[in-house]
Amino acid sequence: MNTKIIRKELQITGLIQGVGFRPFIFNLAQDLKLKGWISNTDTGVSIEIEGLPDAIAGFLDRLQQFPPVHSHIKSLLIIEHEYYGYVNFELRSSTTQGKKSLFILPDIAMCSECQKDILDPTNRRYQYAFTSCSQCGPRYSIISALPYDRVRTTMQDFPMCANCQHEYDDPTDRRFHAQTIACADCGPSVQLTNKSGQIIESDVAAIKQAAEALKQGAIIAIKGIGGFQLLVDANCKTSVARLREKKYRPEKPFALMCKDMPQVRSIATPSAQEAQMLQSVAAPIVLLNKKRAGFMLAENIAPNNARIGIMLACSPLHHLLLSYLSAPVVATSGNISNEPICIDNQQALEQLGQIADVFLIHNRSILRPIDDSVVQAVQGSEMLIRAARGYAPIVIKLPKFKAKLLALGGHLKNTFALASEGYALISQHNGDLESLATVQGFKQNITDLSTLVQHQTDLLVQDQHSDYASSQYGDELSQTPCVTVQHHHAHLLSCVAEHGVTEPLLAVVWDGAGLGEDGSLWGGEFFSLENKKITRIASLREFSLPGGSVAIKEPRRTALGLLWEFMGDSLFAQTDLAAIQTFSKHEQKLLNQVLKKQLNTPRCSSIGRLFDCVASLLGLCQISTYEGQAASRLEQCINGCQLSDSYSLLWRKQNDLIRLDWQPLLENIMKDLAEGIENSIIACKFHNTLVESIVDRVHGSGLKTVVLSGGSFQNSYLTEAIIKRLTAINVKVFWQQKVPCNDGGLALGQLLAVIQQQEFKTCV
Repeated sequence: MNTKIIRKELQITGLIQGVGFRPFIFNLAQDLKLKGWISNTDTGVSIEIEGLPDAIAGFLDRLQQFPPVHSHIKSLLIIEHEYYGYVNFELRSSTTQGKKSLFILPDIAMCSECQKDILDPTNRRYQYAFTSCSQCGPRYSIISALPYDRVRTTMQDFPMCANCQHEYDDPTDRRFHAQTIACADCGPSVQLTNKSGQIIESDVAAIKQAAEALKQGAIIAIKGIGGFQLLVDANCKTSVARLREKKYRPEKPFALMCKDMPQVRSIATPSAQEAQMLQSVAAPIVLLNKKRAGFMLAENIAPNNARIGIMLACSPLHHLLLSYLSAPVVATSGNISNEPICIDNQQALEQLGQIADVFLIHNRSILRPIDDSVVQAVQGSEMLIRAARGYAPIVIKLPKFKAKLLALGGHLKNTFALASEGYALISQHNGDLESLATVQGFKQNITDLSTLVQHQTDLLVQDQHSDYASSQYGDELSQTPCVTVQHHHAHLLSCVAEHGVTEPLLAVVWDGAGLGEDGSLWGGEFFSLENKKITRIASLREFSLPGGSVAIKEPRRTALGLLWEFMGDSLFAQTDLAAIQTFSKHEQKLLNQVLKKQLNTPRCSSIGRLFDCVASLLGLCQISTYEGQAASRLEQCINGCQLSDSYSLLWRKQNDLIRLDWQPLLENIMKDLAEGIENSIIACKFHNTLVESIVDRVHGSGLKTVVLSGGSFQNSYLTEAIIKRLTAINVKVFWQQKVPCNDGGLALGQLLAVIQQQEFKTCV
């Protein structure tokens, strides 16, 4: 047995700050009778341990096999040193002299132990709305600088009382070195105010009165973890209608917040996987199937929708509020339509005063706006749709690249991303860049995150579409070199980057629209990727969009654009078509001329727009009030139909490109409609036809690996059917899970395009 004392230095990077990592190491060292120290650094943690070889070997084994539950070690460097003679093991102050880490912990939902604390009358944190420990609480939303310590968070405004300090210093306490530790004697406090900011009640009384106001039909603005939310009683149809009116949100589904899983199961039918997602540390909104036996809440929460988004309470304030209510609450972003969510009390009073009746606020500052994340289950795996609270910022490993990159993402569902040292750091969801306020918020978030990790950009990357607000911001930063990446190339490379795919592959990129290399709008594309070269090998047949961007919001126009291609003037004689019936005679005459003369009718190859067309033909949606409405209704129209039948496919050669001809598909759909075939059967056959189109291209390409990307793959029926079908013929399928398949994933793909030196253009 070796009894010689040895010393090792450990340099560790990863998600290891804010997860109880230092307390874990301290207690592990104490248990194994090791001496030395641990300290947070700009890049992770530094550790020195001294002791017997067997004890150090046991330390390293337990560190790697059983780290803290929320931690993730990315790298571990071990350096041998001469014996020093440490007399104990200590937690040293953080050092701030090195380069900053890209690994920043997202906000963590309230843990079960803290839930017990706030509901236990004997506990000193009973009903305290800011209870947390080393395993839960806000992180990213309150960090002002790295490394993560209380003095570099908004908790610095709340000096610890003697009792909290004792817990903070006690290695046996779960609040040992918990940076967000607080209690009613020293921490943040809650107030209920009117629209003028006058305090009505404080602390527990404020929460109780807010609950009573909800029961009476009020709209409550509540300051959450990453910003304000607007809440109403989910039982009250009138309150939901008021919220819709004030938010200018006529039909888009609202999400619900429930207090526990029994309440969730009274509304929806979560699978085991979905239940796990609901109860995860991220506490996201999970898209669930409503109970078929009857939706017992206000029907205008998610009208004409078989699914509903549900989340569990993520903070102690939400837990306490819901404990005083018998019903769930509708919970939506606390913002004016098309603007960022409010994070400041005064800002909320000014902007949300026209919506909310009362305000449940607190005095802990939020440093950056973070919305609620949205996920769904696909083939037993979690699929991220909106990356925000609990997930963002997201770290993805990339090939090494010397320069520091900033990818600006797209126009809708924007995220941006930073890259350095072989990793990408993807921002939280910034929303659609459709308003000046949202664009300003996008710019501020770039500055904020770049400052936080001390990122000095060497090269900008943006979409080729010059009208995107993100691209226009890239143009503003004219002193920084800039390149552009084609929209759908970025989509496919986003999936490649997430999964680290290296083999030759067929990429299917389906979405609403993105500017193609030929100047038309793409969106139904098949690419090969071999030796880092992307080749467009197939596409949906092009068609016209009468009215351009107007057609994107009016599926009825898209339907006319497709039908005109093979019906011409006779189209407007088809008065039995649902799309035709929605236009006046005068409008029909104008549209006929627009299509005949091809005035403001950009050409498009988008699967997303094909979904719009079919939804219009089936009478499901003629004018969309929110993005993706028509496609969503078409998916849900399937309504459990189990048919495996599909419509016939026709491929045509066009120069070097193979085109999927949609005409036979539409002709057969119209024939089924004329024969009175149920919409659910038509919708099912339509989806199955798209699945078979992919199978055909796999056979035609000879490739045995497929990646799926683009917003169309948010359609869970479509994605699951494709995965099952391709897996059955021994084809390897990759789809996006950790990064959104919609435009929220573009920034990651833009980064990989540059790193792989794909064909791109210098910004003009």
